[in-house]
Amino acid sequence: MKKRIRQAAILFMAMLSLVSSGCSQTSADKPYKESRFLMDTLIEVTAYGPQAEKGVKEAFSEFERMYALADQYDPNSQISKVNQAAGSSKVAVDADIFAMVEESCQLAEKLEGTFDVCVGPLVELWGIGKKGEYIPSDLELANVLPLVNYKLIEVDKVNHTLFLPKKGMKLDLGGIAKGYAVDKAIAKLQAAGVKSALVNAGGTVRVIGSRPDGKPWRIGVQDPRKPDGVIAKVELAGWDTMETSGDYQRFIMKDNVRYAHIFDPRTGKQPRDMAAVTMIMNNASQGDIFSTALFVLGVERSLVMLKEFPGVEAIFVTLDGKVITSPGLAGKVE
Repeated sequence: MKKRIRQAAILFMAMLSLVSSGCSQTSADKPYKESRFLMDTLIEVTAYGPQAEKGVKEAFSEFERMYALADQYDPNSQISKVNQAAGSSKVAVDADIFAMVEESCQLAEKLEGTFDVCVGPLVELWGIGKKGEYIPSDLELANVLPLVNYKLIEVDKVNHTLFLPKKGMKLDLGGIAKGYAVDKAIAKLQAAGVKSALVNAGGTVRVIGSRPDGKPWRIGVQDPRKPDGVIAKVELAGWDTMETSGDYQRFIMKDNVRYAHIFDPRTGKQPRDMAAVTMIMNNASQGDIFSTALFVLGVERSLVMLKEFPGVEAIFVTLDGKVITSPGLAGKVE
């Protein structure tokens, strides 16, 4: 049931992204659009122009390639091979896997460790959506937390190998792989000559250029408590990426308490201040990381942190329904 609800919400976001644009289309402006379920979400790619179909097909090839590399639940994927070798040996990986891990670690350092690519043991312990109403004990969390430490990853830049020195450590690229794949898909669309396009991968949205009518893309931000509601709208003028992390995407309820799939890697528990964080920026792979980290940091600390990242903006929705925007979005959020 939760998967069907999540898919419906994703479908609504995809529809909103296009319908809200209000394009007046000529025959030359008609889009080529495809939707596929990949990377545990619905991905929709819409492109305009004579090379639209070619670009969309090549974009999906990138999603499929990245999924094959980064799916930790596939025992034959590269990321699984790294996890299986934890505590025993180095593993040579594809350049994209290496780049995702390296970028994750670099940003984690700047974001006070609130994002950690080694969160795999926590994800497995909680098993949100897979273990019913199971809530791990403090002792169970304490036993797992020593394995959640991106600083322990041994990265060999010369030989492109990764090594997890402790048995039981597990990489989980869920916080970057989808956004990274969106960036790769956008590159394929651009290489095909596409000048106007929108990619929506389950709430990670990135666009190329403007709408066919020349106006900026206008994207809605889902209300985290109303699957069919929109809590804000933003024109992507000066930015090309919108990415949302929220407690409504994957969660369980027990004793009227919501336990979401986003954890503070420093404590192993869910943050209790935010319902959703939407990033407005120009990099989808980093958007995934930022939205997760800022969800953990909370509004006050996040607003201070964002001063160090010019051009990166955020929309916060607190648990009590307040919508707070970073200063760079003043007057730009409807």
